[in-house]
Amino acid sequence: MKRTTYSIPNELKKRLDERRDINWPEVFKEGIRKKLEVLEKLRARGEL
Repeated sequence: MKRTTYSIPNELKKRLDERRDINWPEVFKEGIRKKLEVLEKLRARGEL
């Protein structure tokens, strides 16, 4: 597995830190996965 670092605004980081009960890396991975699926479907239909 590869590691990637992303930068987020300080205010957003503070808000994320308030919710320690959430596995943010998993949330981010799922969001990226869904976005890639949408882009791949658009490309397959020739809309991208």
